[in-house]
Amino acid sequence: MTTRPSIYEHLRGRLDEVGRLEDPSLVLPDERAATDDEVRWAPGAMDGVLGHHAGAGDGDQQAQVVVTALLKACRRPTRSRLRAVHAAVTADNALSYLDAAIERLADARPDPAALHEVGRWLATTAADRSAVKVGIALLGITGLGQDVDVVRVLGAHDEFTLYAAVAMTNGLEHPDSELWALAAAVDGWGRIHCVERLRGTTDPAIRSWVLRTGFRNSVMYEYLAYIAATTGGLLEALSVPEPDRDLLTAAGEIMEALVMGGPAEDMHDYADGADAVAAYLGHLSRRAETLVDFHAVVAIRDFLASDADWDDLGARGWTASRREAFEQRCAEILGRQHWRERVILALASDRPGEFWRADQAARALGIDTYRTHLERVRADPLGSDWFAAWQQADPTRAVELAALARDLLPLGEIATGPGTALGLGPEWRAHSALDWSLQALGDHPGVGAELITTGLRSPVVRNRNMALTALGKWPRDTWPEDARRLVADLARTDPQPRTRELAAELVTSE
Repeated sequence: MTTRPSIYEHLRGRLDEVGRLEDPSLVLPDERAATDDEVRWAPGAMDGVLGHHAGAGDGDQQAQVVVTALLKACRRPTRSRLRAVHAAVTADNALSYLDAAIERLADARPDPAALHEVGRWLATTAADRSAVKVGIALLGITGLGQDVDVVRVLGAHDEFTLYAAVAMTNGLEHPDSELWALAAAVDGWGRIHCVERLRGTTDPAIRSWVLRTGFRNSVMYEYLAYIAATTGGLLEALSVPEPDRDLLTAAGEIMEALVMGGPAEDMHDYADGADAVAAYLGHLSRRAETLVDFHAVVAIRDFLASDADWDDLGARGWTASRREAFEQRCAEILGRQHWRERVILALASDRPGEFWRADQAARALGIDTYRTHLERVRADPLGSDWFAAWQQADPTRAVELAALARDLLPLGEIATGPGTALGLGPEWRAHSALDWSLQALGDHPGVGAELITTGLRSPVVRNRNMALTALGKWPRDTWPEDARRLVADLARTDPQPRTRELAAELVTSE
């Protein structure tokens, strides 16, 4: 065990009156500082990605260790046996063995009340997230009862929402209202997990919330768009003569996510897709007003022009004649003159989401935003506007951008020598900002010599690889003065094998 505060108490004191964390990114007491060469996972992201795309894993050996410790503690919960339980459940990622452990517990049939108490002890006193996750799971399989309050508190943090949602599904006779409340309290992977478990709900209020709000999350709308369209009743909602503005906005976001495709069910799976698109475009023919509307129509247009399986989709209403009608409707909506004015106005916005939509719309309309991004670079040299500026760079602009990067970026602080850093996180913003220039300089031989040599001296592996890749596209007579020596040094001594290979290839190709 540990002297750190319990995660449960850490979270309970930081919830607002509706059960939402005052700081959704709250750091847990057991957070370990990642090393420079480790990937940092957002709360709940590791379990979310593994659960959706890799499966939970077998974990049979560890599952048996956990079950053995739990059975002993259920028979007689002495301090030493509880310590053994804690040691077992913190020895590995809970997701890797939890399903197998629960199956074995079902076969062993320990006393439910005793198992529940061990689960409550883990959930409320442990300072390690794996122990808390196992505790939540044990509460779920033994019936939550009044301890639903414990699960609510823990589930308010995205790291534990998956386990809370499963516990509510397993441990409550009618879990939908609790899942809804929990989904509304989180924004990331936690919301995805909760809304997935609300699929097929018949509660009108929950269905409406899923359709209008619940699909929105900070990971990807695509995970929940299909559930919003089906469980939420998108076609039915669009079948009224005058849908309200909030519904049209939500419908546009759902449509865009569906036609993007994956990682969950998408437009290919949506039986009412063609009818819903027809209804949506019918409303927008009169009421296309916002940049969300614009983006949704662009996405539909691009989907119609894609190499989707139209033979299969044809059986779902996507006939050739209907697709042609959709294309004409999209072209008519997108061709309206007022879009340019609205985009130019929105490009002055200081709200990130609105500016992003305006910038993407500007590209679709062929509006040059180079100067806009240049001003944003000057305001925030460590931001990501370098990328959009370089995308619009001709030879003259490339020289201007390289000079600006040389003047605005702390090149001396970046060029500290090769290392193994991944360069992820806020402390690496300067190195990430340099990336945008390095990946573009390959198309501009001889431009940005100081940026290239800085990249070759960076501790961030990605910087060095990008600098080497750019040099590989340049004629040798355009290389910076120190480049040959720096590349030769990397070929001999770089700590990353792949970077040594890239450098060696440049040395031997001379």
